[in-house]
Amino acid sequence: MTTDIPHVVTDSTADLPADLARRLDITVIPCQIHFGSKTYREGVDIDRAEFYARLRAGERFTTSQPPVGAFVDVYRRLLEDGRPIVSVHISGALSGVYGTAVIGAREVAPDRIAVIDGNQVSMCTGWLAVEAAEAAKAGANLADVTTLAQALRPRLRLLALIDNLQYLQRSGRVSWASSLLGGLLSIKPLLSVRDGHAELLEKVRLRSRGLDRLVALAAQLAPFRRLAVLHADALDVAQILAARLSHLLAPEDILVAEAGTIISGHAGPGAVGVACLSAGSL
Repeated sequence: MTTDIPHVVTDSTADLPADLARRLDITVIPCQIHFGSKTYREGVDIDRAEFYARLRAGERFTTSQPPVGAFVDVYRRLLEDGRPIVSVHISGALSGVYGTAVIGAREVAPDRIAVIDGNQVSMCTGWLAVEAAEAAKAGANLADVTTLAQALRPRLRLLALIDNLQYLQRSGRVSWASSLLGGLLSIKPLLSVRDGHAELLEKVRLRSRGLDRLVALAAQLAPFRRLAVLHADALDVAQILAARLSHLLAPEDILVAEAGTIISGHAGPGAVGVACLSAGSL
């Protein structure tokens, strides 16, 4: 029987924990990582341990969006039961994923697939997918879920403390990163992703000072509807950060998770961050 309650799709840069994606029936399309001539699907063909080992060994990598065919295949499969699709993706200003998803939707059924530029990265995109999936499970239709996701975007913010600036500079995704290099490798930038763009907030020299500022900046965004603490191979630091944020949200409601390999590769090992959806407007 045809229904207007949508499926929810996102891409692997949303950094959704696998168990959460399964529980909410969110389909995750993997992005691609390239080491030399070898291509891996994020979260499928290469695990984090191997990725970090190769990264720390100095191997260079590049990333790319999934091919259009990956979106076409997923969209066609999901549409078989008659339900439409809401497809939520990383900021189009930072990645080609959104544009590729739009092409895939046009090829399959543009009137049945709503593709949304999340204007964000990592679990901020993930929170949009979670909100969309929970609304769909509660019976919201395609139009309502689409409207909800679009309305929540301005309330999303990602804050991150970068431990090693060289990885961010190599990524080429942040225009100001190179200007911080020149003899300042000890600098640990604090950055924010808002409305699809990464901006430098502050520069610190000690991780302890950076964590202090991360907590203070996060507090300015409270109260929270959703809150995740993310890390790139730095679980101990993430747990400390989550504990320091527990006065802003109950500890059991703070998600602590490891960022995916693509986000971790660009931010660099040791990076930690906060992905939040504020309860009110920012």
